Amino acid sequence: MNRLKSLAQFFPILQWLPLYQKQKFAGDLSASLIVAVLLIPQSIAYALLAGLPPQAGIYASILPLVVYAFFASSMVQSVGPMAIGAIMTATALAPLAAAGSIEYSTLAASLALLSGIFLALLGLLKLGFITQLLSHPVINGFSSGAAILIVLGQMAALFGVSIQGEHIGQLLPQLMQAIPAMQPFGPACLGLLWLAGGPLAKRLQHVRHGPLLSKLSPLLLMLVITAAVYFLNIQTKLIGAFSADLPRLFWPQLNQTSLAQLWLPALAIGLAGFLQSITIAQSLALKAKRSINSNQELIGLGAANIAAAASGGFPVSGGFSRTAVNAASGANTPLAGVMTAVWIALAAHWLNDYLAHLPLPLLAATIILVALRLIDFDFLLRSWRYDSRDGAAFVCTAIAVLALGAMIGIVVGVGVSLLLFLYRSSQPHIAVVGRIAGTEHYRNIHRFSTQTSDHIVAVRIDESLYFGNIAKVQTELINILNQASNTQHLLLIMSAVNSIDFSAMQAISLLQENLRARHIKIHLAEVKGPVMDHLRHSEILENLDGDVFLSAHLAMQTLSGATEDFSI
Repeated sequence: MNRLKSLAQFFPILQWLPLYQKQKFAGDLSASLIVAVLLIPQSIAYALLAGLPPQAGIYASILPLVVYAFFASSMVQSVGPMAIGAIMTATALAPLAAAGSIEYSTLAASLALLSGIFLALLGLLKLGFITQLLSHPVINGFSSGAAILIVLGQMAALFGVSIQGEHIGQLLPQLMQAIPAMQPFGPACLGLLWLAGGPLAKRLQHVRHGPLLSKLSPLLLMLVITAAVYFLNIQTKLIGAFSADLPRLFWPQLNQTSLAQLWLPALAIGLAGFLQSITIAQSLALKAKRSINSNQELIGLGAANIAAAASGGFPVSGGFSRTAVNAASGANTPLAGVMTAVWIALAAHWLNDYLAHLPLPLLAATIILVALRLIDFDFLLRSWRYDSRDGAAFVCTAIAVLALGAMIGIVVGVGVSLLLFLYRSSQPHIAVVGRIAGTEHYRNIHRFSTQTSDHIVAVRIDESLYFGNIAKVQTELINILNQASNTQHLLLIMSAVNSIDFSAMQAISLLQENLRARHIKIHLAEVKGPVMDHLRHSEILENLDGDVFLSAHLAMQTLSGATEDFSI
């Protein structure tokens, strides 16, 4: 029984599948059909964006969906190729092999394999918390910058011109030079798809079956445009015939050279994909009153990427729009994803000749519209108004992506997140507090009307103490004491301190030695249990001239009685 329970924790499918109810099947079936119709052209488009043949997108949309269903903790996450993962794949592989070559496809599969291994290891080692080091401004800055690069990169296919590059400095000049050669078919497709997905979709919301029609209207329009190109003989570039047989399983060979070239891009692509996945998964889980296990999602997404590698695909992740459509279309369990994979395999086999007539400008238009939705300037304004440092993190990451490329940009984003965290923790809030009259509550003397003592300075430290901020804390405490010349007792209220490292402990001991000459005793109050456990194993309690009190109120009662009549 215990063994089965352990297996169920590792394979969540063993938890929900035995409890599967017939009434859920209709929702899973309808969602699988809608997502399959959405995913087929998207997967082909993203494969081309990654520099791969169309079938690579199909392969990345079959086996990964099936494998993910065994490990997923999210009931509605839809896994498959994504725009940001595709452009990061192209950026990582462009210097290593010619796009479209067999070597390039093999490297793409190897990239998916390494990415999957990294993610699965993070999940197995319970290191999901590492992904929280990337702040939301940095994530959105990266997504917005990458989306702008995707839009610029797709201008070549949209206008029927030749543009290549990894960052805005390479793409923009080429785009300006190519203006005279631009063809109007692509922009017309873009405008029509925007109308179908925007104004028309809003109008359809108010008619019978409107929500379903609004989701399908862009896809129906794609069919109409493709048919018009075929029957009216409109001159434009097409995908062309491609092999859509079921993928043959193989294991990408990793040697020392490929490992050295791909490990960092694989890690960056994996983390970027996971952050997209977990964000939408958690949001939808909260609405459905469910929970998401981030470590299990790492394992699930890692397994999906390994499956993509084994079937000749490229890195996959969960997608914002696709997962939202999956949930809104009635998906109840990951079985919807399994059925989606079946529909895609059947459609690719039976509709291969029709898919070959898809115009490249039309696919470019679909990618551009998806990318435009990722550009979140509203988030920039809101984050800047809340805290200019968060807004600056968004801008720095977006600029790094645009100027240096998506791959280096996400590395810069990680650096910005860590620097922002270190800066904030190195500038702790320190408040001199006094008692609110008639209560046992102590608040900042600059924000409230409080009672204080001439001989006691009570200071609340609102941050854990470590080597990065203890010098700032020492300086602040000395400045406070210099303004209170009659001080005999310095009370440090530690209610917000969750940890004290060895450097901080030594610094507090040294501060007491310096204050001893001024006849000032240091006291501690409201020390948390885990912090106290560490202090008991150090010399700090012996070095302090003062005492440790259960509460600030008790400390003030005791110390005021020793110095003056301080009414509590």
